[in-house]
Amino acid sequence: MSTMPKNNIFRDSEVEAWLPKASLLPSEWAEKYRVLKSQAQEKGPLNMDRTPYLRGVIDAPAVLGCSDVVFAKPAQVAGTEGMVSILGYFAHFEPCSIGVVLADEKTADYIGRERIQSMFQDSPELSRLINPERFSKTEIKLLNGSFIQVVWASSVAQLGTKNFRIMINDEVDKEGYYAKSKEASALSLSDERTESYLNGLHFYLSTPTLETGNIYQLLKSCDAVFDFHVPCPKCGRRQPLIWSREHADGFPKGTYRGKNGRRYRLGGVVWQGGTDATPSQINRAGYKCGGCGAVWTTAQKNIAVLKGEWVPRTKPPAQIIRAGFHISRLYSLLGVSGDLPKLVRAFIKAKKSGDPKQLQGFINSSLAEPWKKTVAKKTESQIMRAKCALPPQTVPEQAVALTCGVDVQKFGFWFVVRAWSWDFTSWLIHYGFLPTWESLEQLLFATRYPIQGASRKAGIWRAAIDTGGGKFEDLSMTEKAYWWIRANGFGRGCNCWGTKGASRPIAGRVHIGKALDKTPSGKALPGGLQIILLNTDALKDAYHYRINQAHEDAVQAAYLHAGTGIDYAQQIMAEEKRINDKGLEEWVQIKADNHLLDAEIAAHACADPEWIGGGVNLYRPIKPAETKTSKPAAVKRGRARSRW
Repeated sequence: MSTMPKNNIFRDSEVEAWLPKASLLPSEWAEKYRVLKSQAQEKGPLNMDRTPYLRGVIDAPAVLGCSDVVFAKPAQVAGTEGMVSILGYFAHFEPCSIGVVLADEKTADYIGRERIQSMFQDSPELSRLINPERFSKTEIKLLNGSFIQVVWASSVAQLGTKNFRIMINDEVDKEGYYAKSKEASALSLSDERTESYLNGLHFYLSTPTLETGNIYQLLKSCDAVFDFHVPCPKCGRRQPLIWSREHADGFPKGTYRGKNGRRYRLGGVVWQGGTDATPSQINRAGYKCGGCGAVWTTAQKNIAVLKGEWVPRTKPPAQIIRAGFHISRLYSLLGVSGDLPKLVRAFIKAKKSGDPKQLQGFINSSLAEPWKKTVAKKTESQIMRAKCALPPQTVPEQAVALTCGVDVQKFGFWFVVRAWSWDFTSWLIHYGFLPTWESLEQLLFATRYPIQGASRKAGIWRAAIDTGGGKFEDLSMTEKAYWWIRANGFGRGCNCWGTKGASRPIAGRVHIGKALDKTPSGKALPGGLQIILLNTDALKDAYHYRINQAHEDAVQAAYLHAGTGIDYAQQIMAEEKRINDKGLEEWVQIKADNHLLDAEIAAHACADPEWIGGGVNLYRPIKPAETKTSKPAAVKRGRARSRW
């Protein structure tokens, strides 16, 4: 109780705000004072047992004496709630100025309104600190003197000369942190805001993206990096949870350092069947102990997480200034986000998609690992390693359809023809240059390729015609392509579509654009013309991923025929993937002739499930239930449907 006289000029809420507080760690404070109501799935007093790994992260400055905390995390582990608890603790117990930087304006608006404001409003204790006149989603001035400002990364410069004792940077790998500016980077400007405080603190948290991303670079700069070790239900050995040795960044030779300083073997998630696992095999997925080999169920794993503790990966120095923490979604106890079968299903789906972006999404968002399998500059020999024994202009017996990609030039056409199996394995069977529209028509509508082991021949199923080009006579090549597609696109055996690279980001690899009713010069197109937009970056990623798969005869391999020449490899190498100023990947053309690469991604797009009418996966193997009793041989061979 306050000992101030009853006639004092201060309000009760102000008196209580200034009274000394009992000594509590931030995690203890969160359980005592935070109440979840507005946006929480589990309403009521905050229970840290739902996120036991967050205790060490938010308590780090008090326990370790560090001034910087780096938290590399996956999605769905309540990282933002941890950030809000840090803010609440200092605003309540150690009144000071606090800056919060979010990735973009929309996120800043949401977090400021729905998370930070609601934290004070939903808690009976914290609500007493609210000053209604200074309580907005971007600025909060509490009755105890604390000041909170919420900004987004590209606007950090607007903080001007304001000083903050605490700076919290959320999702530092998001694009907003890489926005170009005349001043320093968002992180540098954020760090400068605490320089006037001897006891200033920085918190950085994010889901990783690339090795060059902010959070991974911050993690590498830490004096000590901590992993959350949990005990095996059978042998009791404490160990970090990792997906597999392939995805265990920071653990040399598949081992980890125990609390006693000795090194032990890592475990990992296990299931039978690999990428071809059946639903029942996936449902039996478990976590295999690195010590005794016991396989834990999801329930056993979750109980072990409740008993976890943070252990440094290497022997820590006497003084830790910057402490790093890393967890994957395997630790999550929220809903079913940490369910082992669910994670295995997501992993298999990403692996079998043939889309590197999907696999990167799993590695980043579920494993909180940086994406390392990015495509860098290849050599000619690496491209040519995808060659197989298939003769040129020959269709392998496993193929079910042929697609063609055509790159339109001012004088002529570059093309590739690919044969596809229903499971997206493919073979380059023909490529080259054609000088006229007549020769292109001969390829698309009259050419028939022999099929290995069969007397029949196969024609091209679909073709994607790039509608770009330069001036040709009195029409641009774009307009000439429009009129040709209108006249020849359908009804001649091979369906031909006009395509162009999307000028803006699109979801997926293929998108149906709006029907055009005019040519670029303004001439009417009666009935319209449907153009297919291609996500060229995603398709180039998929192509290179599949070329790499061919090196190992792996799923969705993209093979080259035996007669493929160095001229093909040189055009594929005309573009390479680089890291831009924002720290993001992008494809950059480094040589003039990239026509066969453009043709390849068009041929790949034609086979994609996102294409109009579906992809080559429609021609899947005939199942017994689909086969008439008069054709038992088809069942025994598991023959696939084909277009011929």
